[in-house]
Amino acid sequence: GQTVRKEELLRAVWPNVVVEENNLTQNISALRKALGERTGEHRFIVTIPGQGYRFVARVERLSIDAEENRTHSFEQPAAIRPGPTRRRAIGIVLIAAVAMATGTAVLLGSSNTPGRTMPRAIAVLPFKPIVATEPQEAIQLGMADSLIMELSRSPHLIVRPLSATRRFTATDQDPLAAGRQLRVEAVLDGTIQMADGRIRASARLLRVSDGRQLWAGKFDEEFSGIFEVQDTIARRVAQTLAVRLDARAQPATLNTRAYELYMKGRVHAMRLVMPEVRRGIEYYEQALREDPSYALPYAGIAEAMRPLVLSNDVPATEILPRAREAAEHALGLAPNLAEANHARGMIAFMFDRDWATAEHYLARAVELAPNNGEGHIYLAHLYSNLGRSDEALAHAERAGALNPVSPLIGALQGQFLGHSGQLENAIRKLREVTTLEPGFWLGHHLLANALIDAGQYEEALAASTEAKRLSPLQTYSDCLIALAHAGLGRENEARTILNALTNSSEERFVPPTHLALIHVALGEKDAAIQQLEAAIEARDARLAFLKIDPKWKPLRADPRFADLLRRVGFES
Repeated sequence: GQTVRKEELLRAVWPNVVVEENNLTQNISALRKALGERTGEHRFIVTIPGQGYRFVARVERLSIDAEENRTHSFEQPAAIRPGPTRRRAIGIVLIAAVAMATGTAVLLGSSNTPGRTMPRAIAVLPFKPIVATEPQEAIQLGMADSLIMELSRSPHLIVRPLSATRRFTATDQDPLAAGRQLRVEAVLDGTIQMADGRIRASARLLRVSDGRQLWAGKFDEEFSGIFEVQDTIARRVAQTLAVRLDARAQPATLNTRAYELYMKGRVHAMRLVMPEVRRGIEYYEQALREDPSYALPYAGIAEAMRPLVLSNDVPATEILPRAREAAEHALGLAPNLAEANHARGMIAFMFDRDWATAEHYLARAVELAPNNGEGHIYLAHLYSNLGRSDEALAHAERAGALNPVSPLIGALQGQFLGHSGQLENAIRKLREVTTLEPGFWLGHHLLANALIDAGQYEEALAASTEAKRLSPLQTYSDCLIALAHAGLGRENEARTILNALTNSSEERFVPPTHLALIHVALGEKDAAIQQLEAAIEARDARLAFLKIDPKWKPLRADPRFADLLRRVGFES
């Protein structure tokens, strides 16, 4: 019944942020539609030209504090007094209207709690070049990666990681089709160009269900202003979705050259093949020469070195000191950076076999980024290897809910199911992963692993052969092929592979655990124990599976194996 000025509404509904008046106008329009007003009707809201708006419908009692079971009375319009109560009432109504208009779910809190949103899933697609003939992959993926990191500061958003969105780079990519594949409710799509020291960018937020454009903006700035562009886009997206962004602990860097080099490092390191990963590390090191206080390249170095060991058979002793040093530098610079905690935790897990330290940092990474699926899946990985199956499967389930399109998460879910004794479910899950992502080598590899544990050796042979074709530098697939032959009674074929790997180990590193597993399958316990001793000396990362992998079962009654378990850090 009383006029509320535009300035008052802007302050009440969007405190502490800059919002254009046009946003208010659009949301008032959305509110009218949500309440069922037709064009020209004024049953609920009347515009007072040059001043603001007046709510003219009857206001009745409404309980909004179910937790404390109290009822807050809003009198008739004429009796509503100016002040915080009225502003809060209108603010809640407007926030709810924005939610209905944008598809954002809102929970009304107690009388002392502002409206809060349930987590919503969105995706930031790689930005496309403005001029199709001028691709700038690092800046295009880097812009998306930076916005993913910015928007992930909201506890109310689930933002698909770059590993899930980076394939949508085609200039003619339909953003709505990408959003449907990524199973999100909204997509942020944009274009970008860097030329003559300037950055030109546009961005638009689209609702996937109907293609409605929820927000759009254009930017033309000096390249030094790229951080402000990213902040502005993230802020506008958050405002449109009616969510808050938690405060950033500290800016990543203010050095644009360091930022550009870091983005190039990310692009190359994510390709996971050895030459590309090494090139990515070189770019990270260049970024650090530009800005030694930049924590992300340190975390990137530590993360990039892990696939060198696990997917390319680089000796752990060759990369471990540098990886640990990089992770600790990242933590020293930014102790609340989830990436830094994750990197340090994975080193403690895979290489140091320091389970308590690994749990501390991996759990901290999850605490800092609770809506990051990869954080949950790697904490689940630790719990699975420690035999804590219930915790492992709970975090794996959470990871899958946060990122249902990740083949990595799906494959590791299958591995954890197998290690918990649910082999049928594990094989079903891994077949699903390999069907959806036939080019993902780890899916075939883990499927072969589960099939061997289930005694399905012919199928395991086919799966491990495909994994080897897709990832030729790693030798674990050779090991699994040998195990499948041994399981089928083809001892000669298994021994041929064993001899070939043994000969190769004189020229290049072959993880001793691979040789040990083949010896176990051939019934050669003494040789297997000898190779496990060599694995401890080499800090073989596969020792992290010594407690949980059923392939070691023939050795479990051997006191030498019990001693090895204790030395690795497991209880026998």
